[in-house]
Amino acid sequence: MRDRIANVIAAYSAQGIHRTGTDIDRASAHWLANEVKTIGLIPALFNFEFDRFVYESANIKIGDTVIEGIPCYDCPPQRSTISGNLGTPDGDGDIVLVTDQSREKLNELRNNSSCMALVLVTPAHMPAGGIALLNAEQFRNPIGIPVLQVSNEQGALLQQLSAAGNEATLSISASTETATGINVGTTIVGRQPELAPLVVMTPRSSWWRSASERGGGIAGWLEIMRLLHTRGSDRDVIFTANTGHELGHTGYDYFVAEHPDLESAAHAWLHLGANFAAKDGKVRLQYSDDEIQMLAQTAANIAGVREYDEVLGHRPGGEARAVYDAGGRYLSILGGNPLFHHPEDVWPEAVDLDKTARCCDMLNAVAVTMSSA
Repeated sequence: MRDRIANVIAAYSAQGIHRTGTDIDRASAHWLANEVKTIGLIPALFNFEFDRFVYESANIKIGDTVIEGIPCYDCPPQRSTISGNLGTPDGDGDIVLVTDQSREKLNELRNNSSCMALVLVTPAHMPAGGIALLNAEQFRNPIGIPVLQVSNEQGALLQQLSAAGNEATLSISASTETATGINVGTTIVGRQPELAPLVVMTPRSSWWRSASERGGGIAGWLEIMRLLHTRGSDRDVIFTANTGHELGHTGYDYFVAEHPDLESAAHAWLHLGANFAAKDGKVRLQYSDDEIQMLAQTAANIAGVREYDEVLGHRPGGEARAVYDAGGRYLSILGGNPLFHHPEDVWPEAVDLDKTARCCDMLNAVAVTMSSA
């Protein structure tokens, strides 16, 4: 199994930048469908159209210095040129420099600030040169003022210039185009199909190559599929790998729209989320109830997953939050990642293969129990 996991993560990362609606994302969908077919199941590709955010240029100019960046994808898609003094979040700048990447802080500034634009700097602990992008949580309902995301390589200079209140011009040129997103899925028919189904879900799109962010979930998804196809299942098991994770969970929402009431009616959901394959990142397990917590803890102990954080009774992170909101049952696995959303999250450097294999062993054990009557 360890070699299969390595091969899947390597193949996923090698394809390139997995942004929803791109040529690479479409090719990745067909690659994953072929992996499903190799297991012996019939894959299904579910296409949906959406308005993809496309930027032509994005930068900030201060004197003779021009710093290139990437806009937030849930900003309004338009041509914006904003000039004014560069300030800090505690000041009164027209263009505010932000070094805190928390979603709460950013949304507060976007919605309640008197400034005209924001410049968001990649955290200093990450490798220099790349931009760690924020997910576009409000992708389908763009919010607030323009936000330019830049590398931490420029952080010190920008802080120096903002402290001096230098004049700056921020320019973003962006629009939308019609694109196609693809969810990949299959179903194992149970021996007792009248039972409520088990859903095994993972996101499959991201900002960059995302070896440790997405690779573990995709590898685990295929391992559960392989095991249950071999063993058989009492109940139907619905597998879905959804695109659009970075764009407000667009593909997940499409999947749920095609399966009304499944969030609450399923026996349980297994959500294989981000980062549990990452080096130097702690696993986090999220549960809907005590029974699933006990099941996961037992499986984790047997598989050798010793250290993990737990979330029980609170709204979880990732797509499992929608299952929580609908009153459904779930086990969700996530993790920390020092390279989260950064271009250097690549195979093999970013991946802890031993930890990933142990987590997959745990998830397999949970899936066997959950698929049983």
